[in-house]
Amino acid sequence: MAPLTTSLEALDFAAIVRPGEMICWGQACGEPVALTGRLMEQRAQVGGISAFVGIGLGDAVDPAHADHVRFTSFCGTGTNRKLAAAGALDILPMHYSDLPKTLAGEVDVLLLQLAEHPHDGRLSLSCTSDYVEGLIKTARVVVAEINRQAPFTSALIDADDVDVAIRTDRPVLALARGMPSAVDQAVAANVASLVEDGATLQLGLGALPDCIADLLVDRRDLGLHSGLIGDGAMRLIQSGAVTNAAKPVDRGLSVTGTLLGSRELLDFAHLNPSIEVRPIAETHALSKLAALPRFTAINSALEVDLSGQANTEIAGGRYVGAIGGALDFLRGARASQGGVPILALPSTAEVKGQLSSRIVAHLSGPATIGRADASIVVTEYGVADLRRLSLAERLPKMIAIAHPDFRDTLGRTAP
Repeated sequence: MAPLTTSLEALDFAAIVRPGEMICWGQACGEPVALTGRLMEQRAQVGGISAFVGIGLGDAVDPAHADHVRFTSFCGTGTNRKLAAAGALDILPMHYSDLPKTLAGEVDVLLLQLAEHPHDGRLSLSCTSDYVEGLIKTARVVVAEINRQAPFTSALIDADDVDVAIRTDRPVLALARGMPSAVDQAVAANVASLVEDGATLQLGLGALPDCIADLLVDRRDLGLHSGLIGDGAMRLIQSGAVTNAAKPVDRGLSVTGTLLGSRELLDFAHLNPSIEVRPIAETHALSKLAALPRFTAINSALEVDLSGQANTEIAGGRYVGAIGGALDFLRGARASQGGVPILALPSTAEVKGQLSSRIVAHLSGPATIGRADASIVVTEYGVADLRRLSLAERLPKMIAIAHPDFRDTLGRTAP
């Protein structure tokens, strides 16, 4: 049965959403901006509702909307930081791999941005599958924005699963490339030294992962299997460094849960048979990651202590990061034959004009990654491989990759 098609102007969320229900929508470039904007305009008429949001790039996630909307997320990234700063963001503290099962029992109304195939009319989830694909069957109502400018990808959806649809023709949200600093470039060079030909990469979000990717264009037969693909990953594919030829599964395919980058990335992914956009059950499952030889997981942290524990969530008392998929991927790399689990970060941060060390004696936030999962920690000053080392053996290695100005203090305050 085809969905009820209406116009944006005629869309009445008060007739669709019941007070107290939870709404969820695709994150980042996958946000159906026309729908989320309309929902926020009508939030008072709808009544008190909850919204589960991912990485925010648009205007819907705003403290002004918290008068009628209770926002929950797995992360404090993007526009979510404004919510966190205003005390209007609740955090669901769990690994990314656990999100689908949890949300399936909570989300009542699902908002999607879809792409339509230019020739045969099939519908695609476009930029993001990750946790939304599994909600299509469990949500009470699915409302879709079929956007003519959204890239068509492999993540197909049956038109019968959509209850209400509108059609739009507007630019998709995109993320401008961050410019790496000289320190980022030095960190990236140290990370790149750990990546072998034939490795399958997982890259995080931001200027540093993109910088790392740019230093790998001379590698051969790299693979991609990641929670997200950004511009750096795109350039690796374009350069010929990524062929996915060495992967025993998904050979020839770059696998991701979300596209998150520039308009150039979205255009590159449009109708591209070499890019697979898949749900979390396929991108983050330990069994899938362990089956990829030389799986190289490259993630970051806000701070790492001398025992290898890492805080990826809170800085300066505010929730700015996430638990996310870092531990899923680090454990996957540890289980992979020849796998390389990496945490990469600059050794310092500037806070209110003062330099502070990100290699610390004691974490200022939660130990998102415990010391039993300690991996290879990389800064601009070197590489500390903590695997199989005792606590005493880890201390000198961690101090050696801290900024020189803080090494003496770290040595004196070491637990």
